[in-house]
Amino acid sequence: MPKKFTNEGNKKVVMADGADHISALPDELLQYLLSFLPSRGAVQTCVLSQRWRHQWKYVPALRINDVDSFYSVQQLNKFVHHLLLHRKRTPLYVCELDSFRNGEVAEWYQYAVSCEVEMLQVDTAHSADYCRLPEMAITSNHLTTLEFSGVQLGHISLDFSGCLKLEVLVMRGCKILVQKILSQSVRSLSITQCNFELNTRTHISAPSLISLELADILGWTPALERLPSLSTAFVRLDDRCEDYCLHSYYGDCGDQVSCGKYCTRFYDVHDDDCVLLGGLSNVTNLELITSPKVFIVRKDLLMRPTFSKLKTLLLNVSDADAGFGPLVYILRSSPVLEKLTLQLYEEPKAKIETDGSCNLEEQLVASKKLKVISVSSRLNSSAVSFVKI
Repeated sequence: MPKKFTNEGNKKVVMADGADHISALPDELLQYLLSFLPSRGAVQTCVLSQRWRHQWKYVPALRINDVDSFYSVQQLNKFVHHLLLHRKRTPLYVCELDSFRNGEVAEWYQYAVSCEVEMLQVDTAHSADYCRLPEMAITSNHLTTLEFSGVQLGHISLDFSGCLKLEVLVMRGCKILVQKILSQSVRSLSITQCNFELNTRTHISAPSLISLELADILGWTPALERLPSLSTAFVRLDDRCEDYCLHSYYGDCGDQVSCGKYCTRFYDVHDDDCVLLGGLSNVTNLELITSPKVFIVRKDLLMRPTFSKLKTLLLNVSDADAGFGPLVYILRSSPVLEKLTLQLYEEPKAKIETDGSCNLEEQLVASKKLKVISVSSRLNSSAVSFVKI
């Protein structure tokens, strides 16, 4: 039998051939290791020894991300209440918040901001209802990454001007009830599966934005203001987008019986402005995918935007009966385009008429730098590539 002895400093029995190296680590390193655990697990380490009793109070992370381990929302709220009450207000590197319905997420959210959190994630997507956050502007000199999932964002504007270091903003599966999303510092913006429920378009202003993802939204397409730094964009508007029309190429059929309010809705921007393509005019790499019924891109093209920096383009083509109008225009307006990828959609079920002004053979004047054209079909997974020398 190996000999046992007592470590007087830690009041812990240690085997002679297996010293407790973890407890010998500095406090800062122990707290760093605990920061990778859910907060409930970090608190439970207090029973290990006297040395571990208060370590959890100084952990630079708050992770309420194991809500399934709680029996009820009351038990969850009680635990987090005592956690925040006894935790020292040391700065937070990361904070992850999740909850059942009726969880006190708004209070936890404000606590995290007050603790100078750098990376903040609020994810209540599995809850039965959208979690409502405080309707107030955030001010922080430390926040760099902010992620919302399954929350309701409702106020006059979602103003992040007071977060000078914020660079990454993600909204996933949220209900958005704001007239404007504003940030001077955000470089990466992702908005996916969000529901824009206002009776007007939400405007997005992010002059430092480099990367944009806008996909699978419900409601009106948000209006992009000028994005001079934008380099890469992925935009996908499917049938959940309410900028659609069953009969008219530009969404102005006026049929309130089958189309309802969607195609008769006013454009909600100035007469000479685009909703979407104006903000994408400086992009270098663009993936643009829209349902055949969605007219917003076609209508934007009437404003004659140009794409002077566009080098790679992925575009879905679904309007073969419309003379490839959007494709022709974008090619003619992209003088430095080098690679073009076309995705062929099935034909729209409703017949869509055009003004007849687009003739593919006569108007297809592509970039002199265009070298590669790839064509793929949704009905056929194979792709054909053409190389232009």
